[in-house]
Order: sequence, then structure tokens, then C-alpha cells
Amino acid sequence: MGMFEFLLRKLGWDAASRQQARELARQVEQLLEACDRRLCLLPGHQHALMPGMRIAQSHLATLSEKLPPALELSLQSFARDPRLGLLFAGPSSLLDVLEGSESLRAFFSSASNGDEAWALMTMQRSETARFGVAMENGELRNDVAQTVVSFDCHGLQLPCASEEAFRTQSGERALHVLTAVIARQLGLLEQTRLQLEAELGRLQLRRLTLQSPSRIVVDGQGGDDLPDTLADLDKRLSEVRPQLESLRELNSLEGALDTVRHVLEHPGDYFSLENVTLLLNRMGIKCEAGEDGATTLQLEELVLGRERPTRRALMPVKIHRESIAELRRQFRD
Repeated sequence: MGMFEFLLRKLGWDAASRQQARELARQVEQLLEACDRRLCLLPGHQHALMPGMRIAQSHLATLSEKLPPALELSLQSFARDPRLGLLFAGPSSLLDVLEGSESLRAFFSSASNGDEAWALMTMQRSETARFGVAMENGELRNDVAQTVVSFDCHGLQLPCASEEAFRTQSGERALHVLTAVIARQLGLLEQTRLQLEAELGRLQLRRLTLQSPSRIVVDGQGGDDLPDTLADLDKRLSEVRPQLESLRELNSLEGALDTVRHVLEHPGDYFSLENVTLLLNRMGIKCEAGEDGATTLQLEELVLGRERPTRRALMPVKIHRESIAELRRQFRD
């Protein structure tokens, strides 16, 4: 490489750098179109967001590397892999998930995709505390505290013809999910602002009532959750007003753009994967290490958002066309 070409690359003026910049600009526009297209009208929005887009892409590209090996979904897997018995109520439940996936049906409807699919299975993990029967120190007891882990709301996403393609598309899909997280963050800010606006109006009405007992003020929003004294009202007003002023600034176009920039530059605070290792018996009850019949279940849990985060368990899976047909023969015919 000549000195001139090196200088062009260093300055970001070579063809590859210009192409990467165009791609980043396109992704910024797509993100804003999905979140709030009015932000595209702000001068300098590309300059403000492109550094964060680079940071976000770098973070998201590493997520697919954290996913565990693919789990095969088939009738035979139920016999040899106890993890399937923990993730599904039975083979018929697995068949319901496979048949209910529109993305998987579309994948196998194309002969060019082959007979095997790699996909991302999403699930909702829940834990329930109960008292059950168990052996303790050689004695059978029926009041032992137990935690039962269960999975439901199964879904299949990103069916691909190879594991390599699946890993690549997982990173691309992560950017779409992050976009949804940003849109949700903006929506939560607006929702909180509207709630505080309504509360401020009710507080002011209540204050008028307390100052003039003879005056009748109708609170059309109902409820009796407001302070009963002027001192308490003023205290709450002093809390609400600065919060509301801050939210009004954040909900301006400039404030919303700054929120988008902050999420892109700190993606780990809003979009992360956490490794979860569970030790369960065949009934889905949490066990201690060394207990007989315990199965180790490892999965990644996607955490979306910072305020009121949502969580989804993730597991890469592999599905063969013939495995679905075999399940149908056993549980549909």
C-alpha cells in the first residue's frame, strides 16, 4: 500500500470507508424512520448519531458469539436429551410450536432452503415458589420449599439454511430489536410526561379547593390519592414540576434525538445477554449440585430496556423437515 492510499484510509476517504459511512447513514435513517421520522428533519442528526451507531454495531456483533450450541428439536431428542423435557410439556407441545411458526413454514416452503433449518427459539421463563414433597435427611417430607421453573410463549425466529448464516443474521436482527427498544424508551418518556401533566393539573385543582373550602372544584379524573394538606400538596408539587420540566425537554425533538444518541452509545444498558445456568430435576424443580437426576440447562436471557426491562430466554435450535413429519405421524395421524 502506497503512502497516498494509507493516508486516504487513515482519513476515511478510501472507497471502503466511504461505503461503510454510506451504510451507517442508511441505518441511521432507517432507525429514525422506525422511532420518530420527525427526527430526520433535525439538522446534524447524522453527525450526532453515526458515532453511536458504530458503538451499537460493535456491541451487537458480539452477542451471537455468546449463544450456546444449537439444540436439535425432534422426537428422538426427547429420548436422549432431558433438556427438551424441561423446555416443553411433551413432544406434542413441541409440534404445536413448530407448526405454529409462520417463519419456519415459509422457510420450508422454499425448496432452495434445503431440509434443515437453524433458528432462534425465544421463551418466557417463569419461576414459581411452592411447598412440595421431597426427601430430607432420609425422611420424606411434604412441606419442603421448592422453586419450579417453566417455559412458555415459545417462538421461532430467523430460520436459516446454515449455522453460519444464522449467526450472521442474528447480529443483523439485533439492530432491529435495539431499534424497538429505542422506540419503547421514547414511548415511556412520553407516557410518563402525560401522567405527570395530569397529576400536576389535579394537584393544582386540589390546592384551589383547600385554599377556598367554599369553592367546589370537580376532579374529572377521579381518585382520592392526592395529599390532604397544603403542606403535603406543595411538597408534591415541588417534586412534580422539575420532573415534568425535564421530561418536556426530553420529549422535544432535540431531547428525543439526544435520547436516541445515548442509547446507541450505551447499548449494553438497554440490550444485553445474560448467561443463565439452571440445575433442574425432571419435574423442573431447582436442585442442588450433586443431586441425582439433575439436568444442567444453559441458556442466554435477553434483557431489553432499562426502566421496566423485559426478559426473554434464548436458545439456538436446529430443525429437520423430516423431524416435523415424524412428529405429525405420531401425534396428528
